[in-house]
Amino acid sequence: MKKVLALLLVALTAFAVFANGAQEETTAQAPAVKAEVNPEIGDAFASTVNITLMNSKPEITDALEEGAKIFGDTYNVNIEVFETDNPGLTISQRYASGDAPTIAIVDSTQVKELSSGRIADLSNEPWVECGGDVMGYKVDGKVYGMPLTIESMSILYNKTAIEETLGREFVKQDYTTLDEFRGLVEELVAAGMETPIILNSEDWSLGHKSIQYAYDYQDGTKAGAIQFLKDVHDGKTSFIEDEEFNEAYDTLDLFIEYNINRDDPLAADYDLNASYLADGEAAFWVNGTWAWPDFAPYADESSEYGILPFPINDNAGAGKVVVDSTKFIVLDIINASSEQQEAAKMFLNWLVFDPAGQDVLINKCQIVTAFSNITLPPTNPFNLDLQSYINAGLTVEGASYMPSDHRSVLAPVMQAYADGQLNREQLASALDDYWRTNLPLE
Repeated sequence: MKKVLALLLVALTAFAVFANGAQEETTAQAPAVKAEVNPEIGDAFASTVNITLMNSKPEITDALEEGAKIFGDTYNVNIEVFETDNPGLTISQRYASGDAPTIAIVDSTQVKELSSGRIADLSNEPWVECGGDVMGYKVDGKVYGMPLTIESMSILYNKTAIEETLGREFVKQDYTTLDEFRGLVEELVAAGMETPIILNSEDWSLGHKSIQYAYDYQDGTKAGAIQFLKDVHDGKTSFIEDEEFNEAYDTLDLFIEYNINRDDPLAADYDLNASYLADGEAAFWVNGTWAWPDFAPYADESSEYGILPFPINDNAGAGKVVVDSTKFIVLDIINASSEQQEAAKMFLNWLVFDPAGQDVLINKCQIVTAFSNITLPPTNPFNLDLQSYINAGLTVEGASYMPSDHRSVLAPVMQAYADGQLNREQLASALDDYWRTNLPLE
């Protein structure tokens, strides 16, 4: 973890200091970067090369399409971008039909599964030396997944709404434990904000992501989480007996109690949730730094926004945010021709090394990148707050070891729990059943 954070620090040291996530400084549009053929990337193709790109981060589809056009017009490559919210299912179907995407943005699970002969070994690509080796996804020591984003599962907050409701300054460092955070929530309710917390309904968020807090905060490392899950698998422990699981679900129970969507939690609308936080109808949105592109259209220029760690009692991870490389780019070698593979590799190198490509990643996709050569500053308050936690060493390692069916099997269980259909013992039993027949990926 120290090695990972060291590299991230190098990548982030050039980022501008941002006081309190001031909105007015982060919405300024960067000037357009003119794209020209860069001989370090390669020459333009004599005839148009057609490739496809599967994107499993729908919030950056428009930005990717814009970048694909800039690159394509420069190098004579036509990139068809299509999106999915279920990369495991979609990539499986596309390979089965003989129509695999040339480039795919996937989760770590898919990189692991596809590495057995269907995607390219990218270990010799130039971006490996400036971030890909440490933050990329490796199988047997070889880099198969190029890291796309550094993200944080965290609690997004509206500082302005909190201060206007309470009539005093909000200092987020005062609310790192559940007891402290509960007191803040109750104070907001007493001051008139009836439901200060926003929970999503989607299986990837309410189900898949929220479950992971019980893994991430075992001891703050992937190794510790994996060991716990192995112990469950071997029958040495159970979720209901685990202190960290119960601490995490004490927090989640508070979120459920004060959820603005509590009357019908599974009918919550993601865009409406973004507007609740932006407008100050609620103070906290249980989500992650990836939410900015969807949140930005609703953001109020007069308001300040940022991120909080998951509030948890009696845990070494209290006050620390969950951080990980959350999406990876892979290249097909089954259906793609050698020319298509070359065009795909050029596109990835263009994103990392060409100013126009870097502009796409940082200013258009609005992500925090793993690559130390990219010195463009983050462009939104969520990522700027993430920078401050990384700089301070206040991070725990995120989950990237779930089997491919983790979401499909367990997300509905968490959704049922949030809807009051299951109690904690029943939820814990379902988690036990899953992990006693599955092992974490390593």
